[in-house]
Order: sequence, then C-alpha cells, then structure tokens
Amino acid sequence: MRKNLSRALSVTLAGAMVVGTMAGTGLTAKAADTASGDKTTITVNVQAGPGAETAWKAVADAYMEKNPDVNVVVDLKPTEGYGDWLQNVFTSGGDTTTDIVNINLAGATKTGKSINFLEYADMDSPYSDGIWTDQFEFRQQVVDQANGTWDALSLDSVQVVWLYNKDIFEEVGVQPPKTWDEFVDVCQKLMDAGYQPLSVAGDFDSFWSTYMGWLAQIYADQTTRSMINVYRAQKGDYCYDPDVDADWEYDPADPFNDDTWKVNTNTVRAYKAFKDGEYDPASEGMRTVWTNLAKVFPKYAGGDAFFGTKDGIPLFYQGKAAITLDGAWRLVNYKNDMEKIASGEEITNKDEKIEGVQKFNIGTFNMPSMEGEGIEAPARTIEVANGFLGAVKKDKEHDAKVVDFLMFFSSSEGMGTYINAGIEDGLVINGPSLVYDVELPEDVAVLFEGLEFIGNCQKGSGTMLARGMASTNGDIQESYRQFYDYSYDYLSGKTTIDDWLAAHKANLEQYFPESMEKSGISESDLENPQNAPTGQ
Repeated sequence: MRKNLSRALSVTLAGAMVVGTMAGTGLTAKAADTASGDKTTITVNVQAGPGAETAWKAVADAYMEKNPDVNVVVDLKPTEGYGDWLQNVFTSGGDTTTDIVNINLAGATKTGKSINFLEYADMDSPYSDGIWTDQFEFRQQVVDQANGTWDALSLDSVQVVWLYNKDIFEEVGVQPPKTWDEFVDVCQKLMDAGYQPLSVAGDFDSFWSTYMGWLAQIYADQTTRSMINVYRAQKGDYCYDPDVDADWEYDPADPFNDDTWKVNTNTVRAYKAFKDGEYDPASEGMRTVWTNLAKVFPKYAGGDAFFGTKDGIPLFYQGKAAITLDGAWRLVNYKNDMEKIASGEEITNKDEKIEGVQKFNIGTFNMPSMEGEGIEAPARTIEVANGFLGAVKKDKEHDAKVVDFLMFFSSSEGMGTYINAGIEDGLVINGPSLVYDVELPEDVAVLFEGLEFIGNCQKGSGTMLARGMASTNGDIQESYRQFYDYSYDYLSGKTTIDDWLAAHKANLEQYFPESMEKSGISESDLENPQNAPTGQ
C-alpha cells in the first residue's frame, strides 16, 4: 500500500553476521528450546490495550498453523508499571520465559541483552519473495549504524496533522492552507463567519509534551536544517561510517535527506556548537517562527481561554471549532465515535463526556510552511514509526525462532491478520501500516487516503533548542516550565518577541550544564568531539 512512498534503500547492511556465529550472551530461555522434538515456546509480553490481545492471538494462531513445532503464548502486560517490570526482566540475570516486548521502555538495561535485528536484516524471509527488510519501510526504523545495532521493530506510522471540518470549510469558502500566511488568512475568515478557527490545548502539558510542543519542534526544524552540516559525523569521529557518511550531501529540498540510515550524527558536536554560539536558540529563524505563532495563538484558538484549554477535541466534535491538531489516529477515533453516537452510546475524550457532538466530513492537511528570514526548508512534521518491538536475547537457535515469528508478523499476511482481527475488537491504528501491501478494511483504508508523508523533524539534533533544555536521557522539567512561562507571557501580549528570545536563550544556557551531565558529556568531551563521550 505504501510501496509508492518508498525510495530504494541506498545503503547495504554491511557486516551482518550469520546466525550460526552469534554469541549466545543473553538470558537463559526457560520453558523454550529443550529436548529434541519438543516445541519451541515464544512468549509475547507487550503492553495490553483495546483489541491488542485479540490481534496478537490471531497472529499467533496463523503462525502456529504454518509452524506446528512452535507454541506462541500471548501474555500481555498492563501499561502501568510496565517499564519497571521490563527492566527487571533484563536485570534479573536468571531464566525468563519473556521473548517479545516493547523494548523502548527497557532503558539501558537492554544493552547487550536484546536481539540485534541487524544480524537478520538481509536474510530471506519465508513469508515474502525477498529479504526480511523488503517487507516494510525499513527507512523509518531507528538503526544505530555507529554501533551496528537495530533492536526495535516499529511498524505503525504516526504522523501529526491538522484535522478540519470539511463542511465548515465549504460553507465559508476556504481551502486547506499550504503556507503560514494562508493559515492566518483562513483562520480570520473562519472567525468572521462565527466559528472558533482552532481548538488546541494551551496548558503546560501541551507546551511541554504535546500540541504546542509539537509545533515548537516542527517549526524550529524549518530554521535548523543546515546545522546537520555541523553535527553530522565527520571523518575521524567515533561514529563515522565511510560507507554511509563519505558521500552524503546536505539537501534541504529532500525532507528525508537526514534520515538516520543516510547519515550519522555526533551529539557531542551539537553540544559544542551550542557552547560556541554557533547553534543559537535566539536566531533570526526563531524570531520568525515565534512571530508567526503569535499571529495565530491565542487569537484564533479561543483567546484567553486558550491557555486554560486542556483538550481541543470537544469544541471540534461539537462543530464550534473548525480545526484541531492531533495525530492521524484521530481519523479512526472519529469514525469509531460517530458509530457510537449512532448506536446511542456516549462519547468521551480524556475521560470526559462530550455533549452535543455533530457528525461532519473530516479532512486533514499537513503543516503549512512558514516563510521569512531564517527559514531554510519547507515544513516537516512529527512523523515516526511506533511499536518498538524488541526481543530478549537467549541462545542462537531460540533467537532465530523469535525472529522468524517477527518476520511473519511483519509480512503483509501477518500484519493484515493482526490489524483486521484487532479492529474488530476495538484496536485503533495510528495511520497506514509501514508493512507493504496490507489490506485494511475499506472503511478504515479510505480514512488514510489523503495522508502524505512529508518527513520527520525529530531526528539528529535539529529540534534540540526548540523548547526547554533536554538531555539524551530525558527532559529537564524546570527548563520546560520556564519555556511555558515566558511563552505564555509573550503570546498573551505581556512581553515582546525580543523578550521571548532573550528569555529562551537564558533558559537554555542556564540548564546546559545539567543537560551535559545527564547526557554523559563533559567539557573535555567538547574539546575532543571526535572521541566517544566519556563524561569525564
């Protein structure tokens, strides 16, 4: 279904190991490969959710029918406390029945104890006509090329988009905007027609981790694309790979130019650039970005009420606001919610009941590009692969069986089985599957027909200075709180853009030392960015 979006894989996964030479340094398989003739048991311990158990059991049954020598056990775990449970699996050091997990929540405990899928990437798949990684969008997987590792299989597409009420747009006579100036114009016409143009959350959580934080990153990315030339891996760097980096050239016209499998980056060089003043959080580009954001927020998002808005969906569902911001998953949620209304059920969002819901035709449009001083490239969005399926490393024969199961899961047949069974039991998919040729139910497939992938802004260090100061090991809450406070003052008209830029720069400079410490980077490391950081 998405083959037409895929570009040919331009790098070869050189140095992939043969399975028979793998070192069996992982945890011990309990109740797995035992005496000759016994079945291999593969245990799926991912997080539970609506429709997930039904979906996984359908895949397990289909796989076992093809592989009668394998027993697949589906034992999903609660989301609450899952990270602690998973980290205990990796640190216990003893026997474990656990195989397939959501490995993104394992933290550093997974190091050396999870299966490296890169060792299997070029192997023929029994479930397609080619190698394993030809079954899905490999370009959207996160591969650590410097260390030669790939430990998370992510097959769900997640894309942040603007959603709009087609009926209101038609009534007012406006079209989805392609530039920010057009966006402002559309908002004004909607307001003149008596509608609130936008319904977007404006509280601290929004600026920190969701809607406004997304926009801050998306539009900062328009101003920082060329910084890749500064923090890319350079010849002699510990993370430089001549097969990948030697011939790479910066191309701002290509939104996928800086994908992780096309170029390696050196975070130490990004930190050094900030310290040296080369990477400037108060640049002319940032002036353009926040001047433009102030043209829209809070005026067209409810005025003063914007900052007290915790959920943008109710006004959008009620037909009072014409546009909202969310992930593409909202298309499926909306479809399901309208079906609930038709059957007399209540609709809730964030555990709050929504009254007065209106049914309307829903559409999407991508991020309108800003223009002006400091803008270097068209707008991208937050467009990532989700799922993060990893596997506990055991002995080589058991690991090969686990990977074979994941090869089936990531085939068109396996993923089709998973999605279709799950949807029947309430599974909400985030967007088009990254597995090729998956057949979705027609009423779901039609929802995604208008989506266009425009590139991901969340890679490298391009959004490092977009909001508060973070680290490679997590956000610094005090810095994000400051970011919200001075952004609130600026957008509400209490301060000027010059005040915002000065406060933003001071904030990031204040928490820069803490960020370095949490990232394991020292002043000495900044003096020698070609070396792997030691923190000493």
